[in-house]
Amino acid sequence: MYVVTSPGSATEPSDGANQTWDLSSMTLQPIGTLDFTNAGNTPFAAMYPSANWAWVQTVTGVGTDHMYLTIDINVLEVVATDVPSDPNYYIDPKRILSFPMDLGQSQTDTYEDSDGPGTVTWTYSGHGTAITPLGIFGNLAKVASTEDELTLWNTAPLHPIVIDDGNNVLVFAPGDVGLSERGTLPVQAYPNPCAQDLFVEAYAADWHITDLAGRGMLGGRFHGPALQRVDVSRLDPGTYVLVLDQNGQRRTVRFTKA
Repeated sequence: MYVVTSPGSATEPSDGANQTWDLSSMTLQPIGTLDFTNAGNTPFAAMYPSANWAWVQTVTGVGTDHMYLTIDINVLEVVATDVPSDPNYYIDPKRILSFPMDLGQSQTDTYEDSDGPGTVTWTYSGHGTAITPLGIFGNLAKVASTEDELTLWNTAPLHPIVIDDGNNVLVFAPGDVGLSERGTLPVQAYPNPCAQDLFVEAYAADWHITDLAGRGMLGGRFHGPALQRVDVSRLDPGTYVLVLDQNGQRRTVRFTKA
């Protein structure tokens, strides 16, 4: 789990089908982990018997909180948040998603939590591929609310890739191995733009190059740490993304082929 400390040139993901959201310029700071688990595996499950799933969010140096959810073939609803640090219980659960939901559709839900009743409308407004500093993720659904929240959902399996709650933007790496093992794959690539050779300073890793639509162009294996040379002369002029994968840890760097 990472927080965006600077958006760089990234802007809010656009609406529509077959979008490519280039978020690779964002600066991310690791802050902890988010685990998705059966509610019965958590210590507070008995307090929220209607919940069957939980997001377990651990912020480094702060502690662990739980969000309790009800998920079935029709809906995803929030039962409680910030448990145990500052519990907010939904007397009438807050619906986040309805299934099925087609691109362009909206849903309006009334709910009641510890602060009183409310109404929110969620719209499935975009579908596409996100290019992030943690990797390239396809088949994402952009769902935004009238409460200024936005989520990019990985649709199969269902989990968030980006959450913007109006105050902070969080980015998630599926299968995160933990903060102590992060940061072992620095990436520097030059010259940029390049015409013939792209030189990459990196540790041993599998690599591939994609275009901005996520289509694979080139690939191979780096053996290092060392200065690696990639022949990009066969690529057409344009912008590409170099993706490195070291034991499930992914890093990306964008470059231009002249």
